[in-house]
Amino acid sequence: MEQEKLNTFIRLLQRTHRISAISPFDLGLIVKEPKSNINPKVIFGKIKKNVNIEQIIYDEAAIDEDVIEKIIELFEKGKWVFLEIKKDVSSPLLNQLKHLANHNFLQLIDYKGRDLVQIKIPENSRVIIFAERDFIENKISYPHFYRLFGPILSIK
Repeated sequence: MEQEKLNTFIRLLQRTHRISAISPFDLGLIVKEPKSNINPKVIFGKIKKNVNIEQIIYDEAAIDEDVIEKIIELFEKGKWVFLEIKKDVSSPLLNQLKHLANHNFLQLIDYKGRDLVQIKIPENSRVIIFAERDFIENKISYPHFYRLFGPILSIK
């Protein structure tokens, strides 16, 4: 994996929040191509050298509400999120990703005793989604998944 491409990807994510209110994408996507044999832990480790980030794995054992709660915790700490997708993104998490992509906030109903809560993505936080190309194209049912992201990095 080319370190310079990863560094450029991170710089683009760092700048998007400040550059444009029209398309304020704070979400980045790293796509592992079929021929790549790089481990997501390697990519995460390289990113961690540059930014304050933690990993969340969204797989069959993960519950959407728990993943959303973990994202909120990381935002409160001013950290970036590396969300590795290993199952189809179901409605609760997908809706939150859409809100982050379009409005830079999470929108929660009946959260901690409040009817409607909007949790803005902190100025210094970002979300990076990691998934394999075959998985995105064959397992994720949301047809506009790629449109949720600003910078997209392909790992070959």
